[in-house]
Amino acid sequence: MSLGVRCLDAAPREWGALLELDPDATPAHRPEVWSALAAALPAMTPGVIAVEDNGRLIGGAPFVIERRAGLAWIHALPFLLPGAPLALPGQGAAVDLMVADAIATLQRELRTAGGEWACYRASGGAVATHALEIPSGETRWVEAEVIDLSGGIEAARRAMGRKVRQGIARTIREGLLCAAESGALEEAYVLHVRQSRGWSAHRPLPLELSRRLIEANVAQLVTARDRRGLLCAALALEGARETFLWWSGAHEQARRSDAYAALLWWTAERAAERGCARLNLGASRGLIAIDAFKDALGARRVRYPVRWLDARHAPAAGRAIAAIQTWVRRGRSRGDAT
Repeated sequence: MSLGVRCLDAAPREWGALLELDPDATPAHRPEVWSALAAALPAMTPGVIAVEDNGRLIGGAPFVIERRAGLAWIHALPFLLPGAPLALPGQGAAVDLMVADAIATLQRELRTAGGEWACYRASGGAVATHALEIPSGETRWVEAEVIDLSGGIEAARRAMGRKVRQGIARTIREGLLCAAESGALEEAYVLHVRQSRGWSAHRPLPLELSRRLIEANVAQLVTARDRRGLLCAALALEGARETFLWWSGAHEQARRSDAYAALLWWTAERAAERGCARLNLGASRGLIAIDAFKDALGARRVRYPVRWLDARHAPAAGRAIAAIQTWVRRGRSRGDAT
């Protein structure tokens, strides 16, 4: 085996094979997502770490370089989108090490002021500690709530709590209609922004990013309405193996009923019909009530590491800005230390 690494500005031709063969592939590993990030956020430039064996692609990972005021940050990926390496069967450990070394090299060469490496894997096969520690920074642990669809939709339904099943059925009987409705993006975004005002240190994603993801056919807006109008909505990133609910918004009336649970379940049914193995409901920011709600839907918790990259290789200005960012973001959850 003769391994090599290249940092490319676009996905190599064989990238599609990794998406098909690696069971931990997510919607965020789709090149359309990286293109949408770059188009909606001009400061960001996408790239791919390609790990090759004698010129044959065996694995790799996406990343984004953010440049502002002459400084650079590495995001793999931004907004804690999954950036864990993909690999051909049997090559995972070697690919993880090569990707980690490539990120560390970028830190030194670009003199980066920070960033992150989010290593979510639905299988629970986390990047090894010795690989995570190659890039300079701090490792924290976060959790995602995932509904398992690999055994079919009926098996997933049986994992739900009885009261949730009954509440969803009652809400549907009373006239709730769920649909894929991309034309309602602005209306749904208003709900999201209004609801998120009460979330500590939360910053809504740019509306233009969601619009471009929908236009690229990598995301879909799912909605739930009744006679009163739009009750709740969510932006779902769609991959062959996983559907990921990235953001959502709900009217106060929806939060007092089972409308949002019904929307999530309708989305799970839609994902199962497409052949997805799971629906990722995202993290709950440590809110007990939301965790309990997702548990009642039959979701399991997937714990994974995030390597928060530091500014030790940055120039003095970069280190100063990193210190200011740390202070400003002190209210945001960065995960658990262990």
